[in-house]
Amino acid sequence: MDKKILFLKARTGMDDPSPPMSFSYLGRIAKEKGYEVLVENLNAQYSNKTHQDIINLIKKEKPQVVGIHIFTNCARNSYSLIKDIRPYASMIIAGGPHPTACPEEVLEQGADVAFIGEAEISFKNFLDAVSSNKKLSKVNGIVFKDNGKIIKTKPQDVVFELNKIPVPDRDVHRKSDYVRIKEELNNFGQILSTRGCPGKCTYCFSLFNKCYRYASAKKVFDEISDLRKSYGISYINFIDDAFTINKQRLNELCDLLIKSKLKINWCCATRADFLDKDAINKMAEAGCDMINLGIESCLPNTLLKMQKTGNPEWYVKHADEILKWCHEAGIRVGVNILTGFPWETAKDMRVMQRYIDRIKKYVTSGFYGGILQPQPGTAMYENYAKEYGFEKWWLYKEDLFKDSYRPFFMAYYHPFWDHLQNNFFHFDKKVFREIDKLYKQMGKWNLYIITKRRFKNSIAISAVYQGIFILSKFSSFLYSLSPSLEKLLMERLKKFSYRFKFRKGKENLDL
Repeated sequence: MDKKILFLKARTGMDDPSPPMSFSYLGRIAKEKGYEVLVENLNAQYSNKTHQDIINLIKKEKPQVVGIHIFTNCARNSYSLIKDIRPYASMIIAGGPHPTACPEEVLEQGADVAFIGEAEISFKNFLDAVSSNKKLSKVNGIVFKDNGKIIKTKPQDVVFELNKIPVPDRDVHRKSDYVRIKEELNNFGQILSTRGCPGKCTYCFSLFNKCYRYASAKKVFDEISDLRKSYGISYINFIDDAFTINKQRLNELCDLLIKSKLKINWCCATRADFLDKDAINKMAEAGCDMINLGIESCLPNTLLKMQKTGNPEWYVKHADEILKWCHEAGIRVGVNILTGFPWETAKDMRVMQRYIDRIKKYVTSGFYGGILQPQPGTAMYENYAKEYGFEKWWLYKEDLFKDSYRPFFMAYYHPFWDHLQNNFFHFDKKVFREIDKLYKQMGKWNLYIITKRRFKNSIAISAVYQGIFILSKFSSFLYSLSPSLEKLLMERLKKFSYRFKFRKGKENLDL
């Protein structure tokens, strides 16, 4: 009988333009172990699969193992998927941030095995154990049930030599789930070149813990070259937590890119305290055209309490310099802003509004981040969950949306509206109102950036910007009256507008 494994990701309501890298890594390992790999990401931007479709697939293909990747914010959706497929699946395994933080809960919700942390080695050993009918207790880095008893094995050693990890196999994903036009081939251009982060931010949960490791510049360059050759990819998105931490490796990679004359542009995310003018200029020369900068806040008290920096005055000044250096080098900048901490006041939010107004001319890619959603395994969750009564909020908090549709105004004007409504720290009306104003302020600027990048004519920019802004306000008003009415009137318009927001090409591909 053919060995098959099916990887799943449950629907969250927000489209994935790119395939999950975790399935690419684990899919490579499964293939090497003789498995046929099937992948169904219900979140893929061009997938319309339902739970019933997955049940039908399992009945037809009869995979020996079904693996599901779980984020905390979509834990309930993932558990619902597990419940629906449980009668038809021989073995269900789970991995990702949430199983790492809450493995026993994942087992209680129907999974057979939960993987802790990065799973390449433990997954490989797990497949060996399953194939040879060996005891799972010999596999490090997992939690499972044995005769009703929960067994937690020894932690799996951290993979320090990232050069030894196989290159992810992107062929396990269907291109048609992510690509319809030529430019969208770049959605397969994600690279994870480092793991971990030395930062101690109290809000951050990392699958890779705080142990920072990196692949060599040569290995990263070879992966870029292969993506260029095999997929025709012209744009690389480095999805590292902080790409620029190792300056020597950064310089080596930039030199390789410059000398190769590959027609490749790329973007990355990093911390403000691991970037300087020389690095920015070198990155620009090597094809970097966008940096997503994790500034998070300008508030000294928040920066200290979130443990972002021990020197807020220097930090804010340095972030200002980075924005100007990127502008001079021709690199677009996105800025992460995070608010919603329990100690923040209405006055603090007005300070943040003035800060956003001051720096926005340098923010040429957009404002990102969000409003704090306390994740299990972080200090913000452990320190405040009992006090504010949000323990295991992912199990009981009512979904704001009953289907995958999100109102029009969230697409452009207020993408973190649902984060605000969760209101974990019970903000009074004044604080709530000022946070709302802050994110509308950032959303309005993001909308301007989108229109400016799509159109060259100033009249067209102004007309489209004003039109979508007015429609967003109208959508917000409609939603406050009746969510179903807003959907009825705005859903088609939203779908039509997404071509304007995301699709920059016209050449349809026959995949």
